Amino acid sequence: MKRLEWIDTAKGIGIFLVVWGHFYASDTLKIVIYGFHMPLFFFLSGYLDKVRDIRFLPFLKKKSKQLLLPFFIFQIVTFVIVNGLSFIGSKQLYAPLATQFSQFFFLQGDVGFNTPLWFLVVLFSVEIVFYLCTRYIKKGQWLVIAILFVAAFLLSRNEGVRVIFGLQILPVSVLFYYVGFQWKVWQVLERKSWNHWYIILLGVIAYLCTVFYLNAGQVVGFRSNKVGNFFIFVVGALLGIFIFCLICKKIGKSKIWELFGRNSLIIMGTHYFFLIFFANVWKFSTQETLSSAYPIWITLAMTLFAFCIYYICFRFIAVLHKRKS
Repeated sequence: MKRLEWIDTAKGIGIFLVVWGHFYASDTLKIVIYGFHMPLFFFLSGYLDKVRDIRFLPFLKKKSKQLLLPFFIFQIVTFVIVNGLSFIGSKQLYAPLATQFSQFFFLQGDVGFNTPLWFLVVLFSVEIVFYLCTRYIKKGQWLVIAILFVAAFLLSRNEGVRVIFGLQILPVSVLFYYVGFQWKVWQVLERKSWNHWYIILLGVIAYLCTVFYLNAGQVVGFRSNKVGNFFIFVVGALLGIFIFCLICKKIGKSKIWELFGRNSLIIMGTHYFFLIFFANVWKFSTQETLSSAYPIWITLAMTLFAFCIYYICFRFIAVLHKRKS
């Protein structure tokens, strides 16, 4: 089994969990998902990374194209749609222009309506930091990691604080990225001793005990450093990532999850538009506004509906591309 096959599966299932958590999930479901889902994507990015023989400016240009360009494209689309709908409904903009300018460029730790886009900017910063460390610090990298760990712990005590470009979570994000890179080097997930269902079952139980009891049922807000006990959060996130990756390795190659995994960036940047759709459908059907949480079957149905639409769109695009080629 090729490594990239289970990685694509992990990205596909991972983005499904992200969307499910955003679609009016209950606190119980959020505790399970949020305990590891954002650390997972930094981990997977680090797992796929490799030390490159490339100069800084070409690297910066490449990462800007991969991460910052999609960020601004999604931001433009979001601001056009949200402001257009707001103006049609109330003859007013979604927010004052000064606020929107700040949100558009992520200047005060908030990116506006399409909040998942913060990940692209933070990942960009993480990749720059990791590149500089691996290229220019040949010895003493452990000291850099130790400093980042201390910084992450200290910043976690300022719960709810958000700053420009999401820099308040840069240290902890680099840590999970680094763990992903090192686990690949050490081949942690390749060891046959982990390849047993009873290991996975015990791991799932340990993870649930960690997030529900040891961390007192904290609904993690990664972007706001709302993680409860920082050390228990890190342990729980790594445990969740470890078990999740073992499950994905068991699943292996999956055409449908691979399809979603390869298009996870698009899903991340667009799934909030379904919230607008759901809100309007719900209001039209029940004459009520959507609440903050619903039973698991309702939120799962919303998520499956969105992914059915994504599947149809991605398959249609693939067919068109195949015909052209």
